[in-house]
Amino acid sequence: MDIERLHIRIMITCSIVGFAKREALAASYPAEAIDELEQHGYIARTRYGHYYNTKLAAQYLRKFITTYSPRLKVAEMVELLEHAPEYVVVDIETTGGSAARGDKIVEIAALKIRNGETVDLFHRFVNPEKPIKNSHIHGITNERVKDEQTISPVIHAFKDFLGDLPIVSHHIGFDWYSFLALEFFRNGIRPTNPAACTVLLARKYLDSPRNNLNVIAETYNIPLLNHHTADADAICANEILQLILKKATAQ
Repeated sequence: MDIERLHIRIMITCSIVGFAKREALAASYPAEAIDELEQHGYIARTRYGHYYNTKLAAQYLRKFITTYSPRLKVAEMVELLEHAPEYVVVDIETTGGSAARGDKIVEIAALKIRNGETVDLFHRFVNPEKPIKNSHIHGITNERVKDEQTISPVIHAFKDFLGDLPIVSHHIGFDWYSFLALEFFRNGIRPTNPAACTVLLARKYLDSPRNNLNVIAETYNIPLLNHHTADADAICANEILQLILKKATAQ
């Protein structure tokens, strides 16, 4: 049996509700195939030593999380932000693009916004305790973050900063539902904050050839320095948001 088919069979085995202990997997599959899947984040172990399929687990958790932080329609997002005395605009950088495959947060930057202006800032680097695969995108290396705190104390500090305020990002499905809210859940925090997405808002209210952060910034002459760094991207996302809210109010 080739390695790809072995991988698929192992992942199916780990999809069973009762999970699978290593001894049970090792009785049926080569140890190197199990280790390779774990190394690349497709399967992971609970504290009790049971393996589980990380993709399915992330899907189940996202469905669970959205019962606490429901996905809003665009009109609901506008109404939320127009009436909120404050909200938080956030951006993150990660080890890779898939929380379902075990990728982790390496940087969080957030702006607390009141009347369109920044009144407070949260910015932390995070030691992900695993190799960073996409340093070529954001420039953050394992050497850069090896002495930083791990996610647990950082996510609690971020929750203290966020409180119960609405959270906004330029791709809420990635920043919030896939990573931040998932870390809230993992660290015993119920992720109940209402969430708004500048990508979805831009599709309705802006006239940009694409809705990537850098393309919108270029289209509307919004400064974007050091793209793919969390603090610069959060600042740019807030500028885009303020433009969107002005256009939404004018309609």
